[in-house]
Amino acid sequence: MRSIRRRLESLLASDQFTYPELRKMFLTLLLDQFFIFFIGLLSTMLVSRLGEAAMAAVSLVGTVNGMVSLLFTSLATGGAIAVARTKGRGDAVEIRHAIGEVTGVCFTVALVLGSALYFGADAVVQLLYPDVEPLVTDYAVRYMRMMCISFIPFSVFNAIFNIFRNLGDTKSSLLLTIVINVAHLLLSLLFINGMGLGVMGSGLSYIVARVIGMGLAMIWLLAVHNTYEVRFWHFFHFNPQATRDIFALGMPLALESLLLQGGMLIVNIYLAKLSTMEMAAHARANAIISLYNTTAGAITALTSTVCGQCYGAKKYDMTLTYGRNLIRAGRFAMAATSLILYPLTPLLLAMYGVPPESTGMIYVALAIAAVGMPLFAVDSNVTAMVLRVAGDGVFTGACAVAALALGRCLLGYILTIPMGMGVPGIWIALAFEWLLRTVVQRLRLRGSAWLHRKE
Repeated sequence: MRSIRRRLESLLASDQFTYPELRKMFLTLLLDQFFIFFIGLLSTMLVSRLGEAAMAAVSLVGTVNGMVSLLFTSLATGGAIAVARTKGRGDAVEIRHAIGEVTGVCFTVALVLGSALYFGADAVVQLLYPDVEPLVTDYAVRYMRMMCISFIPFSVFNAIFNIFRNLGDTKSSLLLTIVINVAHLLLSLLFINGMGLGVMGSGLSYIVARVIGMGLAMIWLLAVHNTYEVRFWHFFHFNPQATRDIFALGMPLALESLLLQGGMLIVNIYLAKLSTMEMAAHARANAIISLYNTTAGAITALTSTVCGQCYGAKKYDMTLTYGRNLIRAGRFAMAATSLILYPLTPLLLAMYGVPPESTGMIYVALAIAAVGMPLFAVDSNVTAMVLRVAGDGVFTGACAVAALALGRCLLGYILTIPMGMGVPGIWIALAFEWLLRTVVQRLRLRGSAWLHRKE
């Protein structure tokens, strides 16, 4: 253990951050990610007990809703990177304006797109999934509309959450995560189990929990932990330079997310050709793998904070060094996560009440992911974040979309449908996608064009 600690200290300590600071931030972010994904896992488990049709509907709608949700989430992430840069420069005025602007932009985008999708839910589901069972279609339309309402409060919560995290205030982001996710779980139990509202209960739990989260986030930012003296009017004040920085960082990521979700729609369209049982098995495997992603998510979030502040301080060599060292640390952490969690698969499957006929498919999918994530997934995600904080979002977006097209869209279809591999085929294609992104992005990182220096 001492040798591991000394190795981590040599990799991560610098005049910008100490090893204890980064360790504390990582552990808080890991707990933060654990709450997000574990509560999501429990919520999915509750939905799964409503039957195969409900599980399939939630899985199909999840991709459509994700296209809107990820759009303003990407803007929030880009804005938070801008905030981290301004912290690196030590400019409190810029920080205040950036906080206000990113929150206001995210709210506006969520309001417009959420409203449009709410009224077009029936047409969207019928257009994308014409072959699914009528009961699945009905569940999908109702669930989509409930989620669209929840986008509006969640956009404000998500913006403030990302801002705290990229400022290095992981305790505040953890508190917000705990409150909104525990509220969601308790409300899911109330509405789904207690009141028997089914799929509508799941959607209603998101709405109420996200309203609670938005309220707490606003109070915490403006009154309780207002380190940078943010005022409500800052949400409606726009500084041209700060606005340009937010959109320059956020829009490439938003476009990338939109295109990726478009690709996932293609994936879901061919997955809809599988049986309801196979679609439900894929959804359950996705939910379980989210627990593995707690480590990858924490490392990626730490990269955004650390490299963003280094880049803002114009310490470009340190930005690159931290990026490479966080990749190394992330591989080790992800391998440890896979070794710990994979043996717990029987317990996780028991929590879901998985039918015996789908157990084998889920085991194979998780095995593929457990091997691929330490080797490729962490590398691809952390490298992409290093490039993004330097303003290289166009390249990372193009790389991600191309990898998705060749991986899950093309190879996934070939393996899953014509070759008859079913669910395992899509997971093999996912591992190939991680590998492709890793190779291309690491080649980019070896050069200097990605830095976009501002001397």
